[in-house]
Amino acid sequence: MIEPSSAADGDSTADGDSTADGGSTAGGGTTTSEGGGAPKARALPAPFLGLVFAMGLSSFGDAVWLIALSVTLVGTAGPALAGLVLALGSLPKVLTLLVGGAVADRTGPRRVLIGTDLIRAGAMLGGAAAVLLAGPSLPLLAGLIVVMAVASAFFIPASDALRPNLLPPEHLVRGNAVYLAAVRGGQAAGGALGSWLAGLGGLVVVAAVNGVSFLVSAVAAGNTKTLAKAEPRERVKVRQLAKDVGEGCRYVAKRPALRAAMIVTGLLELSGAGPINLGLVLLGGNRGAGWLLTAMTLGASLAFVVSVKWPPREKAGRLATFGLAAQAGCLALLATGNLAVGIAAFFALGLVAGLTALVLVSLAQRWSTKEMRGRVMSILALFTLAATPVGNLLIGVMVEALGVPLTMFAHAAVALVALALLVATPALGRAALTEEKKS
Repeated sequence: MIEPSSAADGDSTADGDSTADGGSTAGGGTTTSEGGGAPKARALPAPFLGLVFAMGLSSFGDAVWLIALSVTLVGTAGPALAGLVLALGSLPKVLTLLVGGAVADRTGPRRVLIGTDLIRAGAMLGGAAAVLLAGPSLPLLAGLIVVMAVASAFFIPASDALRPNLLPPEHLVRGNAVYLAAVRGGQAAGGALGSWLAGLGGLVVVAAVNGVSFLVSAVAAGNTKTLAKAEPRERVKVRQLAKDVGEGCRYVAKRPALRAAMIVTGLLELSGAGPINLGLVLLGGNRGAGWLLTAMTLGASLAFVVSVKWPPREKAGRLATFGLAAQAGCLALLATGNLAVGIAAFFALGLVAGLTALVLVSLAQRWSTKEMRGRVMSILALFTLAATPVGNLLIGVMVEALGVPLTMFAHAAVALVALALLVATPALGRAALTEEKKS
């Protein structure tokens, strides 16, 4: 997704400071191609596709590892302590995300990607050896969880910041769609096969497989070539990191469209997290939950296919507007409690939420400069990650107090708040994801 035009780097008004009046573009500095037509389609570069394949493989290894880890923790420490360890293990990721974005901007996202993959590979292979020799002790497993969480906090913003450097601007959404499809596909395959593999080889084999997947990912990241100039090679100074993080927060806060995109993304996740996670059981019961999950997965898969085949360009902001309105409608339909209606609503929810999220992520990438993109994407990831546990907590409390129908209407209202904010931000509601016209 980048170079040689300034729009691809976000160096023009792409940070969302201006709105679409006087002939400027609503999409933050991006315009349609010459003559208003869509850019000529080109194949995604082979090194990028190699990275996508490696990310899918790594995602598969992670999913299998999580299942094997959970089984081992329960057997070692009991269900209650295992749940506590897993819950606390996610905190390091949240606490270090912003630092990870700052480091990516300082040293270059490609280097951070390679480094984190190598660290995770070492942790997994070393952990496999330790478990083989000494057994799966709780301190060892907790240490592995923390290392993997911190490494992931550095990996996420680096990955989001790197992709715009690997592809031309017109492939922004397509590249994101292919990348996310590979990650979600790996997660789905790992979830389906995880129990079988864990039972076949135990934690040692699963950790070793996951470690190898990270080595493959590191090689694939090293094989990529950026379209931009060479990445920065600055040294990371601990004292400087706090200043860099603050600078990133101020950068987002001073740009209305970028700031609105962050908040809308958080509200999008908040409105859907609870109904999608706990709502599966609340609405479908033990038998219907599988149907709802399948419908959701099919809808999300269709969103990726549509985005690859027909990526939103001139009307990206309008697509996000429609997506949020449709999400509010789908959440309201869940109040009926009817399983058939719920299946249709979950399918549509997967479709529109996937399309909306792709647009918002792509806009955040395009609206930030190369020098700030890692920090911007770390803030976006923080909004997303924080919304999930909050949403899961709220839906449980609300269902107990209000019942399922009113709870679903409340979540629909959250989506409507996000829609209102998007509509009230012209640069976001009328945003475009097209290649900037060269003067």
